[in-house]
Amino acid sequence: MSLHLISLLAATMAMVTGSALAQQLDSAAVEISEVDVGVVKRQNIANEVRIAGSLTPIRRSTLTSRVSATVIDLPVKIGDVVKKGDLLVRFDTEALASAVAARRAEIDALDAQIALADAVLERSTTLGERGASSEATRLEAKANLLKLKAQLRIKQAEVADAERSLAYASMHAEFDGVVASRSVEEGQTVPLNTELMTIVDLTRMEVDAGVPTSRIPLVRPRQPVVLNVEGFAGRTFTGEVVRISPTAVAGSRSVRVFLAIENTEGLLRGGMFTTGILKVDEQSDVIALPVAAIRHDEDGSFVLRVESGVLHRVSVDLGLTWSDRNLVAVQGLGEGEMVVTSPLPDIVAGTRVVIEGH
Repeated sequence: MSLHLISLLAATMAMVTGSALAQQLDSAAVEISEVDVGVVKRQNIANEVRIAGSLTPIRRSTLTSRVSATVIDLPVKIGDVVKKGDLLVRFDTEALASAVAARRAEIDALDAQIALADAVLERSTTLGERGASSEATRLEAKANLLKLKAQLRIKQAEVADAERSLAYASMHAEFDGVVASRSVEEGQTVPLNTELMTIVDLTRMEVDAGVPTSRIPLVRPRQPVVLNVEGFAGRTFTGEVVRISPTAVAGSRSVRVFLAIENTEGLLRGGMFTTGILKVDEQSDVIALPVAAIRHDEDGSFVLRVESGVLHRVSVDLGLTWSDRNLVAVQGLGEGEMVVTSPLPDIVAGTRVVIEGH
């Protein structure tokens, strides 16, 4: 047999032997479905608490009458925008001014009586020193003077009250806002403490939302929230948690959570219904894996990384867990690496694997 023929036969036998060996090795590899592995990548992630509630202006002022009088000027209506200091209500001041004048006249009369009583006391004291008047007379004159001075203090307080009532005859806006309600009309005579109108500041709104008691441990002040407001399809509004009720609502399994929303554009109105998502434990640019991807042995926590068709044990440090998403933050892996994400108890480090579809 020629040397060339022998070489050709040897090469052919080597190819056949290699192909058979490769088939044998491939048959020994474990096939893993694509759904059982995942590529490590960084992501922004958070637990989510769904909420719902109605909008309410945070700042509001209900004006009530501080005098009993007739309304003579009511320049604002529901929906009017008002500035701080604008006149809202003016009452008839005739009776109020008369009350002030009457109290002051009473003070003038008392001043005259006090001057007379002071002179009587001085004369009684002088006569007593000369023995021409008794000590009882002097004491009586002194008591009368003290009584008149006490009456003067009472009248002075009444004058202050009357002047205060006169000042209350004009009511002005305490802040920039919008008239939300008005319950009186011009010409109407109202008693003391009658509700007149309500002014609200729409630049900052609040949502009173109920959060299930099972979820409330996740909620913290200043956590961000994204809200959808009825009537604004396709648009979201952002806010944050400002207060959390210390007790659950009676007869329910929810806790009141208050959210503040900036409304500088003035688009939102009180009473609008909102739904949204409260993002809890939010992390940015973090590597997180399904909890099922994490394995444990006597050396600690690890994952199985797929590298060149073989599983390798890679130790990892665990961080924050997002129970809603069934994810846990890990350290020790690089972005782009492929790891086993399902429990698959029958495979271990060193196992040769074939990924379905690869």
